Amino acid sequence: MNSNVRVSLIIALAIGLWLVSGFFDSPATENNSSKVESKLTNVQADWFEIQSYEPQLVLRARTEANRSVDVKAQMAGRIVAVPVAEGALVQAGAILCDIDQEDRKLRLQHARAGLKQATIEYQGARKLEQGGYQSELAIAKAKTRLESARVALERSTLDLDNLSIKAPFAGVVERRPVEVGDFVQPGQLCAQVVELNPLKVSAEITEQEIGKISLTRGAQLTLVNGETLSGNISYLSRQANPVTRSFRIEATIANPQLRFLAGMSGSLQIAAEPMAAHLIPSSLVLLDDAGRLVVRAVDDQGIIKTLSVANVGENSDGVWVTGLPDRVALVTIGQNYVSEAEQVAVSYRTSPSLNSSSPNSSAPNSSGSQ
Repeated sequence: MNSNVRVSLIIALAIGLWLVSGFFDSPATENNSSKVESKLTNVQADWFEIQSYEPQLVLRARTEANRSVDVKAQMAGRIVAVPVAEGALVQAGAILCDIDQEDRKLRLQHARAGLKQATIEYQGARKLEQGGYQSELAIAKAKTRLESARVALERSTLDLDNLSIKAPFAGVVERRPVEVGDFVQPGQLCAQVVELNPLKVSAEITEQEIGKISLTRGAQLTLVNGETLSGNISYLSRQANPVTRSFRIEATIANPQLRFLAGMSGSLQIAAEPMAAHLIPSSLVLLDDAGRLVVRAVDDQGIIKTLSVANVGENSDGVWVTGLPDRVALVTIGQNYVSEAEQVAVSYRTSPSLNSSSPNSSAPNSSGSQ
């Protein structure tokens, strides 16, 4: 056989053997490929349980006087005395302004004499009636004169009492615009009295938050100077402001030394009604494609579940969320690299339960978040 033909046959045989060998190698290659593809993502999870959470609402607030009254004159006359100065503390019933009595004492004496005379006339008419010497009409007239005399005496007494303008409650004289010698008319201001103990704190709350608080809930006021005062919610508005759609709330705070004044600003922290929620690290909260807050959970079979949550509060330990089962395993490491319904190899930082463990679990290790 020609040497060239022999070489060609050898080459053809080698190529044929190489091609045939591919059929035997393919299954092994496919096996290795499927092993690579079936490798599970390693994640770490931790167990979280539902807890009682008391949200804290923080509102901008300012202090106000518990009561503020403009004490006005009821009688016309000249001011003859102003016993208290602006800024003075007064007790209930203390005289703020005195108006000249003029002839009002004489009018009172005249009214007393008139009542005495009318009483004698009425008693005499009744005696004559018993003897049959007095008509019913005369008796009625005598009784009318007696009642008129009583009214005149009471009016004179009130007029005299109203000349002394008194404080309606204990407080501070904020303003006193009149001086001795001023002539006042009925309805003219004598003094403004404010009550600062207790102190009232007012704030505005949104319509979303008004349902979270109730009367007598605790409240803490932190003033701009850093001082704090404690009290309770005393008033909740039942009608929203038509412009801002917010509701007015008030808290009452003890101020026995009158150290704190009306008009001071600060922040009012209110303990809302308790609710059930989970406290989780803030790093576990993600955003889905629709912009909603979600977390990655894993079930007993190692299947990833994406659960929607609502943020209801924050503190130094994390965020409080609602929307989760009472007890849930959340992915703490690797949550950014897994997706819904994906099966993963999970290791738990804490035991899932006393009597069972996940088939995919391994020995616990240190936790973290990504």
